[in-house]
Amino acid sequence: MRTQAQAVIIGGGVGGASIAYHLTLLGWSDIVLVERDQLTSGSTFHSAGLVGQLRSSVTLTKMMMYGAELYRHLAEETGQEVGWREVGSLRLASSPQRMEELSRQAGWAKTFGLGLDLITTEEALERFHGL
Repeated sequence: MRTQAQAVIIGGGVGGASIAYHLTLLGWSDIVLVERDQLTSGSTFHSAGLVGQLRSSVTLTKMMMYGAELYRHLAEETGQEVGWREVGSLRLASSPQRMEELSRQAGWAKTFGLGLDLITTEEALERFHGL
């Protein structure tokens, strides 16, 4: 068992794995990642698939956009299948206030080049059978 390393990372969720990945990009090679169970088996497993990019601040939005871009190419880069599939999402406005908020978000998304379409109830029913 090793007793020292340049970096010891506690937790093998998306945060710990990301730190290890980014340290290797910086040239670090003496890294130990400690996980009590299987990698990504904790809270990361339960939130898998929730990678919305639009957030309430510029910094958070850029971080989420970076993450999505990373996931798009990670399998090719590492040779490990990561199960990434972009499918989008549907947000429903249940009140005029919520619709106003979604309209603001659409403008915010546009400044980042993110797709966000405002659609009518009829268009939603047409696109998403079973609503």
